[in-house]
Amino acid sequence: MGSTGGAGRTGMVGGLSPDAVLAAVVEISDDAIFTCDLTGRITSWSAPAVRLFGSTPGHAVGAPFADLFPGHLQDEARSLTARVAAGDRIRHFETEVLRADGMPMPVSLSLEAFVDGDDRPLGVAVVARDITEQRLTQATLAEVEARLEEGEALAHVGSWLWDLRTGTVQWSSEFHRIHGVDPLEFDGTLEAHLAVVAPEDRRRVQSAMEESVGSGRAYECEYRIALADGRIRWLRARGQPTVGSAGLAVGLRGIGQDVTDRERPSTGT
Repeated sequence: MGSTGGAGRTGMVGGLSPDAVLAAVVEISDDAIFTCDLTGRITSWSAPAVRLFGSTPGHAVGAPFADLFPGHLQDEARSLTARVAAGDRIRHFETEVLRADGMPMPVSLSLEAFVDGDDRPLGVAVVARDITEQRLTQATLAEVEARLEEGEALAHVGSWLWDLRTGTVQWSSEFHRIHGVDPLEFDGTLEAHLAVVAPEDRRRVQSAMEESVGSGRAYECEYRIALADGRIRWLRARGQPTVGSAGLAVGLRGIGQDVTDRERPSTGT
């Protein structure tokens, strides 16, 4: 008695052959998926590849894989397919290709050989992902960070972050400059954060931070920091708890401004 369901037919998925399922997945992918032979010539070209590269199958199939790249990167492209044909597996290799309209486009490439039943390579499968948006985001973040550092330096204001989950403390570049501490010499712990506070103010600062974390309320205090060369600076610090989904503080984020030159009445200790 034969089976009437698609699942009962060997190699079938819902009545469809694996090749049909694979073809459907390839066609709806946002990434360009195509294949090359062992000499590096393109042997198949999907609809997403048409959209990404702007080349039709008639133009792409049969052309060298290296032709997708600008001249100065074509030797590198040839080496990619040669390495994969020799057994290497390449994941998320960032490079640049040329669209059919001549526009350069940053991409992330993954390449792997497909083999026969005896594990002999038959060709190379390529997945290409457009990372233009990712690159723009990275550039924007770098610009924002540079402007933030410049603004902090001009105002003599540094920022810091205490992550309660990991116990780590991070300082901005200006916060390092204010404290005269080389980033390579900072341990990134709460103890290191408090170690530069003048001994007579240290307990008060620690209590203010711990109370802020426990209460979930911001704090503000002014205290002295002791530089390695013996000089004393005054710092005005503000901290704001970072609250997690459970409503509990998971960290403390703050800023510190060097107010050493500000006039203040003499104090005791």
